[in-house]
Amino acid sequence: MSWQGRTTMRDVEELIREGLGRLADEVGTAVPLARRARAGRRRRIRRLAAVGAAAVVLVVAGGLGVTLHGGGSNAAPSVSTPTGRTGLPPDGYRLEVWEDVGVYVPVGWGWGGAPGSCGVGPAVGADGHRLSGTERSDGVLQGYVGRPVAQTPRCPQSATRGRSSAMPFVWLGADVEPGSSDLGHGFVAETRRFGDTTVTVGSSDARQRRTILASAHLMTGGSCAARLASPPHAGGQTAAGSAPVAMTVCAYAPAPTSGYRLLYQDQLGAGPAKQLVDAVAAADPAGEFSCFGASGGEWALLRLASADGSRDYVVDLSCPSIADPTGLQHELTSADVLPWAVDGVNAVLHGSPLIDVPGRLIGQ
Repeated sequence: MSWQGRTTMRDVEELIREGLGRLADEVGTAVPLARRARAGRRRRIRRLAAVGAAAVVLVVAGGLGVTLHGGGSNAAPSVSTPTGRTGLPPDGYRLEVWEDVGVYVPVGWGWGGAPGSCGVGPAVGADGHRLSGTERSDGVLQGYVGRPVAQTPRCPQSATRGRSSAMPFVWLGADVEPGSSDLGHGFVAETRRFGDTTVTVGSSDARQRRTILASAHLMTGGSCAARLASPPHAGGQTAAGSAPVAMTVCAYAPAPTSGYRLLYQDQLGAGPAKQLVDAVAAADPAGEFSCFGASGGEWALLRLASADGSRDYVVDLSCPSIADPTGLQHELTSADVLPWAVDGVNAVLHGSPLIDVPGRLIGQ
């Protein structure tokens, strides 16, 4: 059975019962992870000839081994809750965004896939690194935030559904019918609709479910536009030598109908922002390999804030290249990627075979 079409609460029950059954029968066993399929995407790059199809591996989480990510801050994100809202979560929660819906989840949760994609379950640790086959997500993670984004380059029909770990989760944008279902062992999954999307919370902790669902809200005027009619553009201006003090990361992919939708956003500090500026300045111009008028594929908009303004860098992961605020495209290298490919970015954007960023982005 695949996740194609609408997912009913009965499908959710079956998915999570698999995890609950394993927890009851196999205490301490590994949590299976499915890495997600990358849909055939139109390539606009001139220098990239045919790339051999990647082998499909369904990863099974094994022993524990955590490596902190390199580019961003290792500190738990600070929570800035909207004013005038009731039922807001306590300290120790972070904001997660999908299109125009925001929700607060515990900072110790990781990221992964949700129904509507291949690889339902955790795929990225709370520190932002991709979980490998030698790691156990149970024991590493308290829970995870899933999005319908493929967690493996290719996905066989028999594995499109994936399997649940029965750990607490929030699914954003999953094609699940609104409703609530008691799945046994005290585990309940509840789905509510917010605008054009859904938020599903699964947990055996009733207070946790209430807290997370109460925090879900439609966002207006957020740090990243919820939808774009065309790919993001580089630009902006600051005084010469003006040092960046923060960086906003906005991850986009084509929407089902037209334009682009926001998959994820993150706020990083001055350190990663300065690392990005220095890395792009040192990178060679893309020159004849530039991709002008590109469309389709996945993008990252990196907005650097300074005391006197802001400037935007744009990453085209299909080209691949990174454009500075003047619009000049530079070669995309690991040094260009490491400052911003942290946290949940690594569960929503797919890497390029031309850059080497182990543990970051969804692998090829």
